[in-house]
Amino acid sequence: MALEQDFYRAMAHRVRELAGRADPFIRRRLLALAERYEARGGRPSPVPPSAERPLPPLRLVPPAAAMPGSGEA
Repeated sequence: MALEQDFYRAMAHRVRELAGRADPFIRRRLLALAERYEARGGRPSPVPPSAERPLPPLRLVPPAAAMPGSGEA
């Protein structure tokens, strides 16, 4: 049983790390998944600081392919 608990705790930790790099919608879903893993694995794993990191700013310049005269004939 300890091996199974270790597995679920490790999965919760991995999912929380992924959540730290995801957009807000996916982050919420990943954190909910991590909570379910923690419930199966026993005591909760600590939340990494990266899970609360802000998202990068939005890209305001359109890609070059969308601009007229981008070299396409």
